[in-house]
Amino acid sequence: MRSGVGALLSCLLFSFSALSTFAHGNEIHVIGEVASVEGNVLTVKSREGKSVPVELTDRSQISKGKTKERATVADLLPGERVVIHARKAGDKLQANTVQIGKGKAGTEKANTQP
Repeated sequence: MRSGVGALLSCLLFSFSALSTFAHGNEIHVIGEVASVEGNVLTVKSREGKSVPVELTDRSQISKGKTKERATVADLLPGERVVIHARKAGDKLQANTVQIGKGKAGTEKANTQP
């Protein structure tokens, strides 16, 4: 019985991890890689290959790394992985938070400080 419950939970977790955009409370999560930033619109390429535009506002908080250090729009480079918590505003998504993770292999920014 115990192993059956564990297997069921594993399957459920795997199913949910395959989703790239899903709702949580009143927020919508967008998970993927930065495709572009044009003006105040961040376009994310989801795991399924869909382009998801998300509007950045003056209330959007951008952070990076495990310690969630403050970041700016300039840190949102193509290929960077992001997790966005957004809200619906009419037919648009507006970012509440943008968490930058590690980019694809070979796309991380080089440390140019001496």
